[in-house]
Amino acid sequence: MPEEVQQPPSAATTGEVEIEVVAWVTKFVGGDGSTRKVYHDVLAEGDTVRTVLRRLSKGFPQLHKALWDATTGDLGEHIEVLVNDAVLGISHTLDSPLQDGDTIALIGQYLGG
Repeated sequence: MPEEVQQPPSAATTGEVEIEVVAWVTKFVGGDGSTRKVYHDVLAEGDTVRTVLRRLSKGFPQLHKALWDATTGDLGEHIEVLVNDAVLGISHTLDSPLQDGDTIALIGQYLGG
């Protein structure tokens, strides 16, 4: 069952975005590491990919540590972010504004050989 991300009570809402956490990344949000978890976040005016991801990760310290580079504050390198099924950097950046109905997916990269 999808879960809601907590939105500041004073923010004017402009829609909703779905955030899907997939495979081993679900371990950071209370999942089993093999399925998926879906969250819905109510958008506030001016929300970007970065603000939505920061809001989600604020509630999950392990996800926050895995998602964000502690030195630079930018995304870490082991979790791929997709916005509307496109890898971040193709048609969206962290600072791209989000619209009602947009989707974000957090997918763990697999390394090794």
